[in-house]
Amino acid sequence: MNSKVSKNVFYGDLQEAGKYAELEQRLMGESNLPGPRANLGAASAFADAFASDWVTDEAWELVLAWSSKPEAEAPTDDAREFLPFCALQAMGSYYGYAEPARQQVILERCQAAMNDGRWRMREAAAMALQRIGEQDFGALRRLFDEMKGSASALEQRAFVAALAHPPMLKGQANVLYALELSDEILDGIAEGRTRCGAEEFRVLSKGLEYALSVFVERAPEAGFKMLAKFAVNGDKRMQKIVKSNLGKARLAKKFSQDVERIQLLLNA
Repeated sequence: MNSKVSKNVFYGDLQEAGKYAELEQRLMGESNLPGPRANLGAASAFADAFASDWVTDEAWELVLAWSSKPEAEAPTDDAREFLPFCALQAMGSYYGYAEPARQQVILERCQAAMNDGRWRMREAAAMALQRIGEQDFGALRRLFDEMKGSASALEQRAFVAALAHPPMLKGQANVLYALELSDEILDGIAEGRTRCGAEEFRVLSKGLEYALSVFVERAPEAGFKMLAKFAVNGDKRMQKIVKSNLGKARLAKKFSQDVERIQLLLNA
């Protein structure tokens, strides 16, 4: 799908509330669902159409309605799931153009989706947060700082998944924040403060097993210091997370000596 063309088509459809039923059918038809991979190009093009102050009240109400569809109405791997998947990303695009009251609703919808039982909706939450962070990293940081004290394992996973987004990590301050937040999350796991079931922990662990390498690549001194800290704490869960990140090509190829040093700590 050509994103530029699709964006223009979506823009026209979104200008006319009378076309919303047709738009809904088009999106579901292009969703690639059921199937292993949703049409990310179509979802991105739809979201891009909301990166503007043109958004009408009717278009806002449309994504508000779609984003609130529960699993009973938009089940996993069903074409109907594509509607809230697209809507949440569109809300992320619109964040920087929205009035404060709507911005608050967008953040609330993102937080709810972080804990959704549908894995694709949890991905949409991270993608929406990335769109917000590209516009206003401070808004993302404030949200995470407000939530982190009582964040669930799934919310913590959303934090690191959202932050592991190269366009947001061009500034060192952003990278160091991502590392600091990751360090706090790892501390919480190691100290038993993160309460979650086996599945929630699996999801969080999988997120940490790749995201840390993204941060470490961009701030190697601070990043490898953090990996070393958790390599020697004796917690097998921490060691698995550290080992997985050391195996990522972005670290293994560029920082082979640092990787070898941490691997020796793991094996000590």
